[in-house]
Amino acid sequence: MKTGIVYHEKYLQYNLGLGHPESPERLKKIMEVLKKIMDKLESLRPSQASEEDLLRVHTKGYIEKIKKMSQVGGALTLDTPVPSEVYEIAKLSAGGAILAGKSVCEKKVDNAFALIRPPGHHAGKDFGGGFCFFNNIAIMIEYLRAKHGLKKFAILDWDVHHGNGTQEIFYTDPSVLYFSTHQSPLYPGTGMIDDIGEGKGKGYNVNVPLNPGTSGASFLYILKELFIPLTQEFKPDIICVSAGYDAYFNDPLASLNFTIKTYADATKLVKNIVEKVCDGRVVIALEGGYNLEALSHGVLATISILSGLNEVKEPYQSSEQKVGEDVKQRVSDINKKLSDYWSF
Repeated sequence: MKTGIVYHEKYLQYNLGLGHPESPERLKKIMEVLKKIMDKLESLRPSQASEEDLLRVHTKGYIEKIKKMSQVGGALTLDTPVPSEVYEIAKLSAGGAILAGKSVCEKKVDNAFALIRPPGHHAGKDFGGGFCFFNNIAIMIEYLRAKHGLKKFAILDWDVHHGNGTQEIFYTDPSVLYFSTHQSPLYPGTGMIDDIGEGKGKGYNVNVPLNPGTSGASFLYILKELFIPLTQEFKPDIICVSAGYDAYFNDPLASLNFTIKTYADATKLVKNIVEKVCDGRVVIALEGGYNLEALSHGVLATISILSGLNEVKEPYQSSEQKVGEDVKQRVSDINKKLSDYWSF
């Protein structure tokens, strides 16, 4: 099993300032932990996405806004400053996602993990924020649609924050199944269970908001009861994962109760389903995660499962993992909401 790792040292040049949680140290720590297995992986060096690539997802006006702000500085939102040259780095991040998807579709690798920054799932067609400028996963999807003829895409977003940008981009699109688990209430305050898409896209947007303290066992239950059956019925050409590691139990920006084993077991479930429905095609792109030990070991666990290795290490002791009754009820409620659109 050959796993591609997309990385560029220029991602470390991107810096939002002293004390900002989305820091270069995140990737530095990941690369340090991955050293032990890098010789068993396929290194992929990305180039920048083109403006044509960006325009498949974002408006011309929004792209110009980021380009101009990148020259003069400022802030996109209160939490997202715009340092110089961010336009170039954000294009390189989107280019990393494209390379991961392209390499999988061309069978140069069996699967791929894009170690990219800035992240992307809070960026919509004409807005950004939450540390995001361009939507990396969406740009990759539209590239694969245009250049490789793929027609159906599933996105699993397991970041602790709802991917409001990804939802907005694909909300009316029945060719993209967007499935998000996220803590609620929490930034950005979106992703309710009633938000199931609009028009032809109705039924193809699935949100599973999680109460603070929700366990990793509950997340795996959600995948088994909802995501796996939906994906089996939808039969996408590829599964894309927006992989944040901030649902880990001691991440500083959230309050869920996932473990490293949670991410390993979730990756096993994804790997199993892609082998059944889409010829093994899966691309994972980095989003959030702000406890450096948890982030790096979570990524290591995910890549280890993708590549058939066994490198799953828990850096901290977590509390007991049980499936919550609130989660069982939420899954039941979502099943009812989707019953008009799916037969599972």
